[in-house]
Amino acid sequence: MSVAVAVLLSVGLIAGIGTYLARTTSAARAKVISEYEARAVTSADLIAGTLAASDAKTRATGEESFAGDLADLRTQIGLQIVGAPWYAVLDANGDRLIVDPVSKQAEGTDLTADEGFRIASQTGKLAFGEVRTGSDGSYALAFQPYDTARGRRILTLPISLADLSTILTGALDRTSSISYVVDGNGRVVVSSQDGVAGSALTDAALLKDAMQNTRGVHGDRYFVARPVEGSDWRLIQTTSGSKLLAPVQANARVAWQMFAAFAFAMVIIVLIGYFVLRGSARLAQARMHDALTGLPNRALFLERADATIADWRRKRPTGDTGPVAALFLDLDGFKPVNDTYGHAAGDALLKQVALRLVDATRPEDMVSRFGGDEFLVLCRKLRTEQDAVAVADRIRDYVSEPFEIGGRSVTIGVSIGIALLDEQIQEAAALIHHADLALYRAKENGRGRVEIFDHSLVR
Repeated sequence: MSVAVAVLLSVGLIAGIGTYLARTTSAARAKVISEYEARAVTSADLIAGTLAASDAKTRATGEESFAGDLADLRTQIGLQIVGAPWYAVLDANGDRLIVDPVSKQAEGTDLTADEGFRIASQTGKLAFGEVRTGSDGSYALAFQPYDTARGRRILTLPISLADLSTILTGALDRTSSISYVVDGNGRVVVSSQDGVAGSALTDAALLKDAMQNTRGVHGDRYFVARPVEGSDWRLIQTTSGSKLLAPVQANARVAWQMFAAFAFAMVIIVLIGYFVLRGSARLAQARMHDALTGLPNRALFLERADATIADWRRKRPTGDTGPVAALFLDLDGFKPVNDTYGHAAGDALLKQVALRLVDATRPEDMVSRFGGDEFLVLCRKLRTEQDAVAVADRIRDYVSEPFEIGGRSVTIGVSIGIALLDEQIQEAAALIHHADLALYRAKENGRGRVEIFDHSLVR
């Protein structure tokens, strides 16, 4: 038992440590990834905050310089009121009131189709839209709503990507990462890499995935994507997955190597314990079972019978138990077979008898070899006392059928004595003694009989 407990504890220890190590490694990986994603969220928030900081200034410009009627607006054309290559003033419906200078009329078209216009109209705050390329280079449109006595208007300005890069690159995470800010069409607004602003993101698969998901993996690359508030832009932050997780993987590798060595040692201990346990089980089997037939021997029968008697006496007052009986069997005609055909034939006959006894009895019954050609059967969970007689009759019928021993047909019989458990019996030895007395009567009365013990047999 102690060996079995040690084996179970070892298995549990290996499983427990393995589970803990797997969870610890997984938690460490999750923490690294979470921190990386947090940096992307911080970058997106910083960019959004930097863009929103211009709202008050450009709103004031609109309210002070472009709140007049259409005639007033037209008089201001060419005065270069804002420091931008051109600007447009739209009404709340998106209709153009003016474009200054007039030569930029072409660039001032389709402004309402820009996602930045929709965001500005809905939020009433400065919003940034798509990247465009004009005669003055690449720029992103800024839409500044402001209120006038004539209703809401939207001042539209092109902000060069060079200026945006100067303002925003400081907010990008450059720690082992490549960061992009792209517009709704996938064109780069600003990047941690030089020379890519204004062009479409070359990794189409990454762009498609990042536009639909907040995180993902492409080959060895891990990415995080977050929208930039106040624009149709999206921050995409990507890095080598192996480089990102390198510290965790290095620690995990060492930990798993140590665990493997520990598990190997424990497996050796478990195997040793198993063989010791199996050897102990075999010794116990040999000690408590008959070597020839494999049936429980006298010692095991006594142990089980004592336990059954104790259980019967405990439950008897409540009526929660049925009769218990011991059957003492003695083979009739075994000695002539043994003497005539030899001990090998006798042993073979005993083995076959044992098999038939097991077949003839119920699953609740225990068949034991008492010694020589004598057997004991402990009948438990009987419904009535006659059930014990029925078991005995079935045994007698089974044993009376011819046996094939070494090519010869051999017929024997069996005499059976039955003792029923009662209040006077305190232990198994007394129950067996009563069954032996009943067996003695069965043999005296002509063999091949079944007799039940009664107290008249006690002298």
